[in-house]
Amino acid sequence: MNRNIIIGGVIFLAICILGIDRAAKEVVNVYGWYGIIDSEILKDFEKETGIKVVYDVYDNNETLEAKLLATNSGYDVVFPSFIPYAARQCVMGAYAKLDYSLIPNLKNIEGKITEKFRNAGGDTSYLIPMFWGTIGIAYDAEAIKKVFPDIHNDDEVTYDMLLNEENISKLAKYGVSFPEEYIDIFPQTAVHLNLLDEKPLKSPEKVQQYVQHFKSVRKYIKKFSSTTLIKDLMSGEVIVAIGCSDNAWRAIKAAANVGKNVKYIVPRRYGVLWIDCIGIPEKAPHKKNASMFVNYILRPEVAAKLTNNTGILVNIPEAHQYFEQEFVDNTQVCPNDDDVISDMIMGTPSRNAEDAKNDKLATRAWSQIRMNDFNFAVNNVTGSSTTGG
Repeated sequence: MNRNIIIGGVIFLAICILGIDRAAKEVVNVYGWYGIIDSEILKDFEKETGIKVVYDVYDNNETLEAKLLATNSGYDVVFPSFIPYAARQCVMGAYAKLDYSLIPNLKNIEGKITEKFRNAGGDTSYLIPMFWGTIGIAYDAEAIKKVFPDIHNDDEVTYDMLLNEENISKLAKYGVSFPEEYIDIFPQTAVHLNLLDEKPLKSPEKVQQYVQHFKSVRKYIKKFSSTTLIKDLMSGEVIVAIGCSDNAWRAIKAAANVGKNVKYIVPRRYGVLWIDCIGIPEKAPHKKNASMFVNYILRPEVAAKLTNNTGILVNIPEAHQYFEQEFVDNTQVCPNDDDVISDMIMGTPSRNAEDAKNDKLATRAWSQIRMNDFNFAVNNVTGSSTTGG
């Protein structure tokens, strides 16, 4: 009798342990940008699958990269920016190969953006080009017209206003904001200086010319920020800001609520396109759950909610039909013309040591420009790519 009780107790305890272990595994640890995935979407996924989502946030790619490469982070799904971060992380073996049998909705990403991603060296065996947008000019339309009364059409707002010394000097007292990273401004500078040729945009020769050009422009730039565009335009701290399309869209909507007229334009030939990816880390503890989560947000109707909530475009052509009409109607924020997208400039990841050296060179040059240290920049950014750390 006692023996049966003991055996029964052992079996019951084993069942409990197995149940606890199984429950512990029914989780997916997601590490993403703040606000990119609405809590309602996470709850709907949990309700449908029974898998609990633990969502942690980071505010820059460097933080994500440090955790991916230095530790066993425990995260199952991450959202790195493609260039330069995800591209080099992929080469370093940071991501697991995607199991297409568990993510059938991967078929939904096929289109112009995925084509540009692959042409730039992106590998859809490991990374999913999920989010995208543009870098353009957000501006207070009424304030701009006071400075440049001859502007009658939106397409007359161009980078010549910001990269030409005579023009930007007129805007300076009203506030002009430039981006924090070189990848968001050097391409437009290359177009402005007629430097689009076979040499890479970040080649030492071109970087030297960017530095020389900004010697005359830098003093008119009030601030460098990639995150405060909405606040800056709403408060009137600046009247023109180079920034991301999603931030511009939120600024447009916020301004409309208080009677301000903020607009956004991506001047033709000057459009810069960016892509953020989804990746499943090689050391992810719950790869199957991660695949289920990824497959869920790749549904067109779910993906569209991401765009409607944030203004960040999702790389799922079928999701377009679910976008809010107001968003779709703004073709500068939401370009849907393959020819326009094809014309946009997209950087390429570092493929070798020389590319990596040039990346470091361009990053350092822009940092020195921001610090208004042109003696250092001009003396060190030369025709050689041997600049140190």
